[in-house]
Amino acid sequence: MAEREINSKLCLRTDSSGNWHTANPVLLRGEFGVEEDTGRIKIGDGKTEWSAMPYFIVGMTKEQILDAFFPINTVRITVGEINPAETLGGEWQQAVGTQKTEFKYWVRMK
Repeated sequence: MAEREINSKLCLRTDSSGNWHTANPVLLRGEFGVEEDTGRIKIGDGKTEWSAMPYFIVGMTKEQILDAFFPINTVRITVGEINPAETLGGEWQQAVGTQKTEFKYWVRMK
């Protein structure tokens, strides 16, 4: 697979634990929220309020981490026949009609 290097900056959404709980926001799917005073992290799913989300790693299952980054019906493009399930987990199915190119399109089913 071709790789390209880019220069960029990543800014994470941060606040104190108390402010997160007072505001109780819904983070965007895949958005990181960091508690500055505790160092703990939550990853949004686009629908769950802060107080109901588990902390990343602490109390978060592999499936919850997978759901945060690759929700059901996510499309993943690969070169060759490598099924994303081999490295990411979950159940992926090759999309119909993609056999005419070297790129393969995979859809996460569950």
